[in-house]
Amino acid sequence: MERWFIKNKSDPGIEYKKLGINNVIYKILLNREINTEEEIKSFLEPKLSNLNSPILLKDMVKASNLILSHLAKKNKIRIIGDYDVDGVTSTYILYTGLNRIGANVSYDIPHRVEDGYGINNNLIDKAYDDGVNLIITCDNGIAASDAVLYAKSKGIDIVITDHHEVPKIVENNIEKELIPDANAVIDPKQSSCSYPFEDICGAVVAFKLIEYLFLIKGVDKEEFYENFLSFAALATVCDVMPLINENRIIVSYGLKYLRETKHLGLNALIEASDVKKNDIDVYHLGFILGPTINSSGRLESAKYVLDLLLEKDYNVALEKAKKLRELNYERKELTIKAFNVIDEKINSENLLDKHKVLIVYVEGLNESILGIVAGKIKEKYYRPTLVLSDSRDLIKGSGRSIEEYNMFKEFSKCKEYLTSFGGHKMACGLALPLENLEDFIKDVDEKENLTEEDLIRKIYIDGNLKLKYISMNLLKEIENLAPFGNGNSAPKFGAKNLKINSLNILGKNKNFLKMTLSQDNISYTATLFEDSEIFLNNLAKYYEREEIMELLQGRPSNIFIDIIFNLELNKFNGNISIQLKIKNYRITGDKNVNR
Repeated sequence: MERWFIKNKSDPGIEYKKLGINNVIYKILLNREINTEEEIKSFLEPKLSNLNSPILLKDMVKASNLILSHLAKKNKIRIIGDYDVDGVTSTYILYTGLNRIGANVSYDIPHRVEDGYGINNNLIDKAYDDGVNLIITCDNGIAASDAVLYAKSKGIDIVITDHHEVPKIVENNIEKELIPDANAVIDPKQSSCSYPFEDICGAVVAFKLIEYLFLIKGVDKEEFYENFLSFAALATVCDVMPLINENRIIVSYGLKYLRETKHLGLNALIEASDVKKNDIDVYHLGFILGPTINSSGRLESAKYVLDLLLEKDYNVALEKAKKLRELNYERKELTIKAFNVIDEKINSENLLDKHKVLIVYVEGLNESILGIVAGKIKEKYYRPTLVLSDSRDLIKGSGRSIEEYNMFKEFSKCKEYLTSFGGHKMACGLALPLENLEDFIKDVDEKENLTEEDLIRKIYIDGNLKLKYISMNLLKEIENLAPFGNGNSAPKFGAKNLKINSLNILGKNKNFLKMTLSQDNISYTATLFEDSEIFLNNLAKYYEREEIMELLQGRPSNIFIDIIFNLELNKFNGNISIQLKIKNYRITGDKNVNR
């Protein structure tokens, strides 16, 4: 079930025409809370000069001075990253950046199954045995107070660079942050950090550290951007950071640098993924290149990706990239099977009727794909979802949430059942003994305060748009608002009472529908990705079978639908046309509706 709403942000009365935009674009910007003349100008013309200064991050100067001190002494520095895209790119940025300024630097990435998430005593022991004097974490560490104390007990200095939520405890009814006692902690989510935009990923925190070190060392700014901006953009998209403020600038320019990159590893990855370099967009980062990188950390070791990115022989890099693609296909198969098993359990045990927060445990699943499965279940049922499976002596899980439920905050209320826990509002990872699971589920149920209204999917659109107002000029103006993604989604419009003039079912799995829709004698081609049986069954709830068959046979029909859609360009055989990409629809079945 879902409900449609038109965003109605208040109009501050800006003379938007002077800014060279029309009322449709103006409303879209207001809907994204870009509501001052300065913000509109900055959004429409992203500039690298508008990136926030790294020095605004708390402990940036302290961390840099410590790193430079170790560098001057030729001491060994060890980077400890994470196994997802953000962690891998963070590690690459720090390792390559420190190498560039002459550091004696190495890296380590925890194994998902053997080590789990983040820095731990085993990785610290390895660093100690290797004579490491300084550890720098990236995309992890903010919740590793015990590990930090252990490193310091070994005489190892430690700098934390992270972007995750700071753990908190309540003492005497006062909430207190648990910040590790490291030599320096760089994390914009610390309450004492005055950085103006906290929603940056771990790779951007690493990016800022190298930017400041390069500034001190006099490394050319263009060299810095050319080497690292693409990686910062890749991580920003794959870690689902909001594409606003400086994230929009990073991704806008990162895509430009990526389309022109000479980086052997990236080019091998692009070629192996069958992506046209000049067409690379947010979609390719988030759904092709990113998952391919992730497949290594999910099924083998993320160090394999670092080897690829650091490879100097293109043919070797290409073979490694092809192996990653094979791993990605394997990961997809595992994901489909796990999703079906979890979905079957939800339905066979009527979990939707029993719980508003879905916590599902199944033995034998590959723990590396639990987060992906949780996300797919969450999308299907619009419920906060935690998927768990067995892992050695514990069970581990990954959660994905909905806007109405702060998963990190709510699960923190039940931490006594957990052996490890971390995350943020929309996602988390945790581990617990199997014997604690039932009590954990019960405690989560008792403490959640979700309403039935909260569990109804809400679709927000930028406004109604009649077909007669669609034009190539409008589409070009909309494209100026890209890159699109989390926090800056492609504008969605609604249109009512569109007549289906034709319907074609395409694709090997019959899940691509192409139709011609008309309104007020204006027609456009529209596309919809959905199982054709589902669509036809939905039509059959309101229209007679004979009428649907006539539509399928190319005869005139009297079938109407309402749609929510994006505008997109269709390029085919040298011809360019506008088409509607249907995101949601509902059948307009009441024959008495005044059309």
